[in-house]
Amino acid sequence: MPTRPEAGLGDPVAVATEEQASKRALAAGAIGNFVEWYDFVLYGASAPILARVFFSNDDPHAALLATFATFGIAFVARPFGAVILGNLGDRIGRRNVLAGVVLTMSVGTALIAALPTYAQIGLIAPLLLLLIRIVQGFTAGGEFGGSAAFIVEYAPPGKRGRYGSWQTATVGLGSATATAVVLVFTAVLPQEQLDSWGWRIPFMVAFPLGVVGLIMRMKLEDTPDYQRVKDLQQEFEVKPAVPVLEAIRHHGRMVLLGAAIVTGGTVSTYVFHNYIPAFLNNDLGIDLDVALGGNLIGLVVYSAATLLWGRLSDTYGRKPFIIGGSVALLVLIYPIVLIDHIGTLPAIALGQSLFGICAAAIMGLVPTLLAEFFPTTVRMSGLSIAYTLANALFGGTAPFVVLWLVGLTENPLVVVYYCGAAMLFTLVGAFVIRETFDKPLREV
Repeated sequence: MPTRPEAGLGDPVAVATEEQASKRALAAGAIGNFVEWYDFVLYGASAPILARVFFSNDDPHAALLATFATFGIAFVARPFGAVILGNLGDRIGRRNVLAGVVLTMSVGTALIAALPTYAQIGLIAPLLLLLIRIVQGFTAGGEFGGSAAFIVEYAPPGKRGRYGSWQTATVGLGSATATAVVLVFTAVLPQEQLDSWGWRIPFMVAFPLGVVGLIMRMKLEDTPDYQRVKDLQQEFEVKPAVPVLEAIRHHGRMVLLGAAIVTGGTVSTYVFHNYIPAFLNNDLGIDLDVALGGNLIGLVVYSAATLLWGRLSDTYGRKPFIIGGSVALLVLIYPIVLIDHIGTLPAIALGQSLFGICAAAIMGLVPTLLAEFFPTTVRMSGLSIAYTLANALFGGTAPFVVLWLVGLTENPLVVVYYCGAAMLFTLVGAFVIRETFDKPLREV
């Protein structure tokens, strides 16, 4: 089975050139991914505000439930984006697809800022919001898999874990920035001004950020791995198969194992980073700036922890950290939820930080691990499908499901059972897979 050659060995100039190209690719992938997830998570961070703006205020719990339902609908569109955009990325290249994705996401977020409210046009307002979220979900389906493949394929030998961990770190940093922006506006503006016009400004910021990501991505060539495979196909006149079908037909087991590993991490991160702050504010009456402030600190810790675990995984392997993170969360989810429910800024920051350290051991390694599962010919397709399958079925719907279950059972600790059950999928998948950190990337 052909594998990636260790190009440039013995030639210091070639090694230095490859290192520079790898760093530029990392910056382009990371910045574009930062923009993408600022756009996507901004909705979740603004959920309590959007519930008041786009839905009827007769029942605040129902309005928040509808807001999270709209949030979850975007994840239904993500598998379609994963299939279509992943297939395109394997056929025509990662770079062009990723450039289009980041621009589409930023334009969609800016359009949310221009929408009329429920008070102005009634039910049409949430319908328009829903349409935009579907488009964003579609594009997000291609972003994670595309940028993960792009970064890992460009990574120098022996550094795939630390490079790939930036993929998750920028998800955390983009989420943290979105949370920080919403926090500033909620702290500075009274609720009347926040609901009338203040909430729109963070969404407007998305467009210039998207342009920056677009420019950086368009300045790069496609990955050496991808170009090498395409050159071989042309040289031997091999007609490329449909990548997405090849990924499912020949690598279906790895798609399912990848989805299982992602499930626990994605459910818990969406619950703790999106549901918990909204629940603390809406149901427990904690000030929104306190809930968001504690979550912001947790997101920063989460981002830093992903880089640590990614670096260590290049030495000790991926499996030990994924298994360790899963076990830690199974043990600590209940205490963390109790700490969060204390409702003070230090308590929420402590709870969210403890969660972030544990979850980062899983999600920080997911981009690299999934990229190592698949050969170059179907890497973007296989990676995107595995990741978005878990997100669509479990991750994006988690805030809505947990909020609905809490309302049904009147037991706020149901979040512990839901996250714990999801974590079992990750733990089983991690035990089944073979170690990948010490093996070269396959090409076909």
